[in-house]
Amino acid sequence: MSNPTPKTSPLGKQPNLSPPSGDRITAAELRTALQSLTERLDQIEADISSLREGLTAAATSSPWGSQPAAPALTGEIITLDVSLLLMSYDDNGHPIYKAKGGQYQKYGVRVWPEILPVLGVDPASLKPGPNPVNIKVHVLMGENGPRKVIGLAK
Repeated sequence: MSNPTPKTSPLGKQPNLSPPSGDRITAAELRTALQSLTERLDQIEADISSLREGLTAAATSSPWGSQPAAPALTGEIITLDVSLLLMSYDDNGHPIYKAKGGQYQKYGVRVWPEILPVLGVDPASLKPGPNPVNIKVHVLMGENGPRKVIGLAK
């Protein structure tokens, strides 16, 4: 009867647990093998603890000094401080408007032309490109982020 030889782990070399003499392992050989395994398990446990601490620290820190805002639920209405109204044109030459500000500074939130007067903005006064403004708006959230500006916030 022969004992199977353990396979090498990708984490490192495992001790050789095969008995050096025949089919039987002595008590001293068994103690040595168990001690070696215990030391390796202690090292793996320390590595895992260190990784968990690093992941926890990374998850709770932010380059802005605070936790990012939790995503809003579909159908929820949030308030957004708008600093820019961006005007551009679609493929058919029709004007497109986006409100940029807060956490949506990069891509902006769609503003339909009929909402601009509700926000106190004359569409004819907007030039193509960024137009600085300072207004608070209500934004309807969708499944994948903000859907559209729906009105002026007080």
